[in-house]
Amino acid sequence: MSDVTTTDVQNDVPVVEVRGGLLGFPEFTQFSLIKLNDEGLVYRLQSLEEAAINFVVVPAASFFPNYAPVVDDEVARRFDLESGPEVLLLLVVTLGESFKDSTVNLMAPLLLDPNAQIAEQIIVENNDLSVRTPLMAA
Repeated sequence: MSDVTTTDVQNDVPVVEVRGGLLGFPEFTQFSLIKLNDEGLVYRLQSLEEAAINFVVVPAASFFPNYAPVVDDEVARRFDLESGPEVLLLLVVTLGESFKDSTVNLMAPLLLDPNAQIAEQIIVENNDLSVRTPLMAA
């Protein structure tokens, strides 16, 4: 088992291959990561295969600096976490009536290798985490 250490998103990644798709959307694997604000705190993960499929994501490090989910050895190998590449940890946002009412899914983050432009949504086995954690509580 390995902890995921994160960095901030620094550049827009033009095209990202999401291995296995996102939960509930396994058939969509090609996405673009589009910065929605100048600070780089909010992004849209836009499907390149179906315009109606898009998700708001935020860098975990910006909102939950102590969030370091433990991933299994297989995921650690796929992302070569032992050698310490810069892996970004993104959280899928469920938008509320306002941004302050929005939540994030801490149990299913998205790992992104910005150099290889490959991502994968993983399931974190931790009963203390929630799929609806208030975004602004961090």
